[in-house]
Amino acid sequence: MSDRIVVPLIPECSACIANSLKTLIPNLTEDEEEQKKLFSFAFKRISEGFEKRLPPILLSIQLYQELYKMKGVNDPYYNIKKLSTDSAINALPIIEKKIDNLDGYDRLRACLAASITGNVIDFNTAEHRPNLDTLVDVFDTILAQGFAIDDSAQLWRSLTARKGELLFIADNAGEVILDIPLLRLLRDLKWHTTFVVKGKAMINDATEDDVRGTEIEQLTTITTSGAWAHGVPIQYVSQEFLQLVSESDIIISKGQANIETVPEIQEKTGVETYYITKAKCSHISQAIGANRGDNVILRRPKIAA
Repeated sequence: MSDRIVVPLIPECSACIANSLKTLIPNLTEDEEEQKKLFSFAFKRISEGFEKRLPPILLSIQLYQELYKMKGVNDPYYNIKKLSTDSAINALPIIEKKIDNLDGYDRLRACLAASITGNVIDFNTAEHRPNLDTLVDVFDTILAQGFAIDDSAQLWRSLTARKGELLFIADNAGEVILDIPLLRLLRDLKWHTTFVVKGKAMINDATEDDVRGTEIEQLTTITTSGAWAHGVPIQYVSQEFLQLVSESDIIISKGQANIETVPEIQEKTGVETYYITKAKCSHISQAIGANRGDNVILRRPKIAA
């Protein structure tokens, strides 16, 4: 595997984007004729994206932004996000009891398993459909399986060897609730954590509205990437976000879209970065040396200036 994480456009990306539209478009309009027009428009944009050789993440972002604007809908995944959050809130106390019996590095691993359990709450990957009723079972399975790519020991050493500023780049609504055990541990280890959500609603990704009023507000400083996008593409994020990255000692990056977008920023800033995800897309999995279905804790070390 190359040290550089790259997720290029391949034919399968068109099928994945098209499949994701089966969730998005019915949430934009209930009118079947209007839905057909939106699908037709989307297929044209996907074709144009392939002609331009756009990276898959940028193709998807541009398409979704256009569809949102066409229908004037600000948060079409609102109901999905609420259901996801409610399901995670119900699962969290049971998962917490299992984590509370552990200390030290074992506790970190359990917190990471909870965080990856949250990453299962993904409604935008063609090869994956979440079952929100089985989150506790998913946690038990991940904890028993461990991590196929496992840099958790390096993370533990980094967290316990020093203190400083940690930038936590969050992913989906609902998922963020299951990040809480890890955020608690970071607080207990005396790290100051800045929790980054989306600047504007995009798919089921978490925004400020999805985390305000939760325990996350007490555990971290909440901010946004400034981006209306999947992940944190350098073309879309704010200068304030990039400044936060450069001032951080460690980055924890959740989810697949961040695997597609954080590496470019990490290469420019050199910050030690940990990618935490359930590998749900075969193409992205291959880019990080994983198989689909793997539990991943992947480190990219600090790059010397």
